[in-house]
This record gives sequence, C-alpha cells and structure tokens, in this order.
Amino acid sequence: MSLEVIQQALAIAAPLAIIVGVIIALLQLRGQNRLRQFDTVMRLFLTFGQESFLHHYRRVIIWKYDTYADFKKDANEDDQVSLMVVSVFYENMGLLYKRGLAPLELLDDLNSAPIVSSWRKLKPIWIGFREEYGQPQWVEYYEMLGDAMTERLARLEGKHPTPESRAT
Repeated sequence: MSLEVIQQALAIAAPLAIIVGVIIALLQLRGQNRLRQFDTVMRLFLTFGQESFLHHYRRVIIWKYDTYADFKKDANEDDQVSLMVVSVFYENMGLLYKRGLAPLELLDDLNSAPIVSSWRKLKPIWIGFREEYGQPQWVEYYEMLGDAMTERLARLEGKHPTPESRAT
C-alpha cells in the first residue's frame, strides 16, 4: 500500500470517527439525563419513608374531615401541620412531574396509591382554601399529579375516570 492510499483512508476515517464519537456521547448524555431524573425522584421519595412524614401521612388518611367546613371548624394545629407536610411533599412531586423530571410511570411505581388516596382526602380542603383566600394556584401541581395518576390507573385498568371519581 502506498502512502497516498493510507492518507486517503485516514481522511475518510477521521470524519467517521468523529461522527461515531458524537453519537456515543449523545447516547451517554441521554442516559445520564435519565439517571439524574431517577436520582432526583428517589431523593425526594426518601422523605416518604421517614417516620415524621409517615406520621403526618397517616393522620391525613384517617381524618374524618370530608369538607373544608369540617376542617375549618374542627382542625387543630397538628392537623394544619399534617396538611402542609403532606401537601408540600406531593406538590414537589407534582412539580417534578410537570417539568418532565419525573415520569408518571416512575411515580406510579413508587407511590401511586398514596398519591391518589391523599389527594382524594385533601382535595375538598384545598378547594375550600383556594376559594376562601382567592388563591387558585395553591397545590396546583399536587392536583395535577393526583388527576394524572387517577387517569393513568383508570387507563391501566381499562376504565375511564369520571369527574365524580376524581372528586372522591
């Protein structure tokens, strides 16, 4: 082989090597992005397993408050704290979902039943707060997450959620 043939082969191979390198780098960046998303969700989810959060979550789930009026009339300071702790946790999860940093499928795998059950319990209370204080954006991402999860679970079960099923 002559030196000229080797030079021509290298001239062709160099751009191909760069293209292959760029493709590999893009694939690795895509994988890194997914890992970062997973890491972010898992860090937030660690809160769910902590005793203090579980205490507040349990309080919320067993509440007898079916309406905002019931809550406003009978809720004590501990109830107010539990409302905020649980709502802020799921508001953060909802924000990650809204921004595309937490896929709904991952949130479903981790926490679908608590998301849906707590939102059903807290929705009437938050609707009352929104109306009373004129703040329609309060816990909007929690609501978005609760509704999206309800719809996803209904689709997976072959059902279509009704407005009534979201309200309960």
